[in-house]
Amino acid sequence: MLLRIILSEDDIRKVTIDNLPETVENFHILLKTKLGLEGDLVVQYQDPEFDNELCNLSSISELPKEKATLKVYTKTFTTYNTDSTLDTASLSSTLEEGSSGGQTRQLPQPFVIPAFSFDVELKLKQGNEAYHKDGSLLDISKDMKSDILEKLAEAMYVHNPYPTRDEYDCVAQALINKHPCLKEPGSVNGWYCWKFSLKFKMGNFRQRLRVAGCPELKVNTRTSSQTGSKKLKRAKKSEVNFLPGFPEGKTQHDLDIERSVLVSEMKKRKVDWRQIDEMMFNTFSLRRKEIVEDEPLVAQVKERWPALFSERQVKCIFVVVLLLCVYFV
Repeated sequence: MLLRIILSEDDIRKVTIDNLPETVENFHILLKTKLGLEGDLVVQYQDPEFDNELCNLSSISELPKEKATLKVYTKTFTTYNTDSTLDTASLSSTLEEGSSGGQTRQLPQPFVIPAFSFDVELKLKQGNEAYHKDGSLLDISKDMKSDILEKLAEAMYVHNPYPTRDEYDCVAQALINKHPCLKEPGSVNGWYCWKFSLKFKMGNFRQRLRVAGCPELKVNTRTSSQTGSKKLKRAKKSEVNFLPGFPEGKTQHDLDIERSVLVSEMKKRKVDWRQIDEMMFNTFSLRRKEIVEDEPLVAQVKERWPALFSERQVKCIFVVVLLLCVYFV
């Protein structure tokens, strides 16, 4: 069977499959292998019964027999504020990986431990060999431990700047599973102290990026010296403002031009909703910047982002809430 698979606007692939799996789950596994994807997938196909509009694939029998066009999303979850800054880019921006800096809001499962510096890897290799031979643990120096934690913090930040307690547990366990020589002597599970050391290192790592000017980390910092800080409530531990950077190669001016095109498209009698979804996805970082930093009135948001208040986009908000409920409950 011949498949035309759309991953993004500039990534469309042709894949040939000899035998289709019997279940959608196995089909997802096959696609992840063929396309090199990770995480849970959402697969949509062009349904000829609805003028080739996209529909979610729920059964293999729904696919055409000889060839089909599919759109594949990778599920990610975005942490949204529960106040007036709630926003969604579109269904595609919720399910696809964010284009701004490649950040996601969930660590991959299982977490892949990154490669460390050459000297650290050499010591770990020798330590693991000794552990498998006689069960001895590696005596690591302060500098070596700091290097390991620094590399882990960098790898975690790429996926989620604010990891959850379970995600810290997951990373600490993955570290010990890959390098058992790093187990803590006398510890029940062998990674308890690694978890807390990683939390402190992650905090220091965020602080350095905040000083360097990372917008998302700066906007989530509330200090007593800030102008007008009295009107801001103290954020709960689980609340952060999602403020991704602009897509690579794009400036605020470029995105504002695309926003103007989006406004013009919404004024047409026959709106091209696929183009609207695409532009809403591309301008997500600009919209978040305006809403989080400027705190505009609803009327101003509606004037600048009319598509956000359309029935199609409102439904996307409920999809976001539903996905978050499924993930966190």
